[in-house]
Amino acid sequence: MIVDEKIIAGIFVEESKNRFLCRVIIDNKICECYVPSSSRIDNYLNLKGREVLLTENKGINKRTRFSLFAVKYYNKYILINLNMVNKIVGAMILERNMKHLSEIGIRREQTVEGYKTDLIVEDNGEFTIIEIKGVISAKREVEFPSVASERATMQLKKIKELLQRGYKVVYLIVSLSPIVKKIVLDPDFSEYYYLLNECVELGMRLKGFSLSYEEGSIIYNQKLRII
Repeated sequence: MIVDEKIIAGIFVEESKNRFLCRVIIDNKICECYVPSSSRIDNYLNLKGREVLLTENKGINKRTRFSLFAVKYYNKYILINLNMVNKIVGAMILERNMKHLSEIGIRREQTVEGYKTDLIVEDNGEFTIIEIKGVISAKREVEFPSVASERATMQLKKIKELLQRGYKVVYLIVSLSPIVKKIVLDPDFSEYYYLLNECVELGMRLKGFSLSYEEGSIIYNQKLRII
């Protein structure tokens, strides 16, 4: 997936009390920038003093000129924007980078029997529901989920019902970091853990892969081991 926005570099200073704002040094000036994430980045990574990449915000009447895009760790870039994951996966399916998913057409955020999907992939009159979970980390091994999520548990309950009715479902865990090599499912979140395993037993495909940002493109990096 080609990033068609202008990318500039800066040095991260700190997140603001407002979780959607941060301060970054750009051309020796401290600038307020937008953080495109529903949760604070410092929950996942320590960005202070690190090189970051930013995109220029489009349109007028924007409070900030730039948005946080990626951070440099170990000479690699970790993408920051979890809100981009669905768009990236859709683009990769269309570019045929995800060979385990055949594609004729893609529909986004459709409702199937009361369940709001991330993506639906249509193939010869049949369709597969795609549920996507994003991960941000600078570690090689990541426990998932990292926090309790009632929403994720409720989603699995609905997915279980859909599987029992004969629907095809793929559950994708997508790392925005090329550093991550393995996802460890955390049994401490017992309800989520057992529901996920029940869904797999009912035929849900559980897949994982990581992303890289290189030379203006976001690319499929590698499959993740999920244990």
